Amino acid sequence: MKTVPELKTERLILRNITEEDTPVIVKLRSDPAVYRFFLSPHPLTEEEHLKWFRENYSSHPTRFDWMALSNDEEPVGVFGLKKENEEAKTAEISYLLAPGQTKKGYASEAVKGLIRFARDDWNCETVVAIINEDNTDSVRFIEKLGFEKESTDGVFATYKRTI
Repeated sequence: MKTVPELKTERLILRNITEEDTPVIVKLRSDPAVYRFFLSPHPLTEEEHLKWFRENYSSHPTRFDWMALSNDEEPVGVFGLKKENEEAKTAEISYLLAPGQTKKGYASEAVKGLIRFARDDWNCETVVAIINEDNTDSVRFIEKLGFEKESTDGVFATYKRTI
């Protein structure tokens, strides 16, 4: 199994997702207010998640997903980075915040931690976020972090930031 380093920010611990996180991830990913913005807009089942975790995630050397926990060990969300391959200089950032955890600065704190990791550990020069343009909250969030719209493909736009 791959080794995903633990990351720490001022108020968060980001640790590798595990099979034991399945109920939390499925709950987050199955919220209709969330999944309507995904490429595959449907509620996620535990079976689907475990199949992806075992067959894809566990063997993907350049995809890391972290469960973000607050100081009181409450799940704040799931944050991820992936690269096409080891040599790639661009990483894609993903994020899924738990209900009730918005407007606390956690997402910004976690994404900034991922950007540092992409730059310092993966030697990336840029990061991107692919966002459904109907998700105006996510678009505003990523733009506040210095990302700029690079391209559009259907309802999805790629936002890019040099790091």
